[in-house]
Amino acid sequence: MPARRAAAKSKRRTEPIDKRTAKDGTVTYTFRVDVGTTADGRRDRPRFTYSTLTEARREFRRITTEVADGCYVPVLDTTVDDACEEWLKGRRGIRLVKLEGYRNNLKPVRRRLGGKLLTEVTKADGDDLVDWMLTQGRVDPRHYRPDSLLSRVAAFIDRSPAAGIAVAEVKAAFPDDDVYNCLSMLVRTDRIARPQRGIYAPATDRSAVRAPEGVKPVTVRTTLTTFGMVVQSYVDQGMLPRNVIDLVDRPQDPIDDDEDEDDDEPGGSKSWTAEEVAAFREQARTHRLYACWLLSCYGMRRSEVLAARWTRFNGSRLRIRRGRVAIGKIVEENLPKSRRSRRDLPLPDDVAEALRVLKERQKAEAARLGIAWSEDRLIAVHEDGRPLRPAWYSDEFQRLREHAGLRRIPLKGLRNTSVSAMLARGIPATTVAAWHGHDPAVSLRIYNQTQNDELRAAGATLFTHSQD
Repeated sequence: MPARRAAAKSKRRTEPIDKRTAKDGTVTYTFRVDVGTTADGRRDRPRFTYSTLTEARREFRRITTEVADGCYVPVLDTTVDDACEEWLKGRRGIRLVKLEGYRNNLKPVRRRLGGKLLTEVTKADGDDLVDWMLTQGRVDPRHYRPDSLLSRVAAFIDRSPAAGIAVAEVKAAFPDDDVYNCLSMLVRTDRIARPQRGIYAPATDRSAVRAPEGVKPVTVRTTLTTFGMVVQSYVDQGMLPRNVIDLVDRPQDPIDDDEDEDDDEPGGSKSWTAEEVAAFREQARTHRLYACWLLSCYGMRRSEVLAARWTRFNGSRLRIRRGRVAIGKIVEENLPKSRRSRRDLPLPDDVAEALRVLKERQKAEAARLGIAWSEDRLIAVHEDGRPLRPAWYSDEFQRLREHAGLRRIPLKGLRNTSVSAMLARGIPATTVAAWHGHDPAVSLRIYNQTQNDELRAAGATLFTHSQD
């Protein structure tokens, strides 16, 4: 008898599996195993429960072996949505605009895979995410929620006269919301119409429903990169065995061998020629913010133009120290994106003169409206001193471009044009980078765009022999 007890006790120490019977008669088998330490340094000794003794023994042997080998991965019951949220909360020491960028990058992931356990995400899920984004990823659920701001503003305009209502009336109806971006999105998605500037009316084609569209490959790559960072953080913590998102092939930008419709448009749709820039400057010459448009033409970022203050302009030099960017409904003024962005620019004479004219004009406007003038005021403001919204500045650029009859480029295209023009004139890449506030490699790799005239000159001189 004593020998039997000793054998049973020895077996229990080898595989300490307990049998438990619940009040309803359900039988389970449980055991505890030291799998490491918790965040506060205590022993991590979770309880494992299984429905059969065979399963409990198999899992006990597997878990203890993995713990001994240092490759045990604890059970993780976190969903993809929760994992993304926890990862975002842990991003410290980064600019708010970068954090918002991460948040936007993860929106497709959370919409498509949010309810799935992180441990169950496979490469196939990543491939499915890519296919969905490329074909349907542009559909915005806010368009279809009746309680969303988009839907409420659209319904408000639908009740307006066919001729439309002024944007001031829309703003008065939604005083606490950013209706300007909302109106732009509704126009782009054909839910409302804009018969003229500042006037919004019900859509003319009530049956028009935008079909689901895909996003560009670059957007998919950005999303996969950010999602991969989320998954890798759990791999680094030992909660996942590997990062399956790294196995997902990134979609590449399509290349069309027969694409020739823009052959006569140097730089594609990203930059302008010198003649086009000159035409834009002539169109903007009578604009109240002509000085700001010149700063953009000379390669300053939108955030730098909108954050410039008169205290940093001494008549011939502009000190760039801050940036203003839109983050959702708020506009953040903060340090520029990098140390190289902090620079002092000796301004060309035309820019310096335009700034002096704008300064005197703003002083006269302030006096006329009874507003106190301060040298610390932003340069880019409305007549009443209100700072410009970043979206308004970009939209105003497009309105000026359209009135000048120029082909469409993004506002950032002026910066691309500035870099390309300087490099084309033989200015060293280091000087071009210092002027624009970025690394020289960025100037050559991203912003520089070869123009057709340069290509023609290169081809014409290849086999040309000098005449004696």
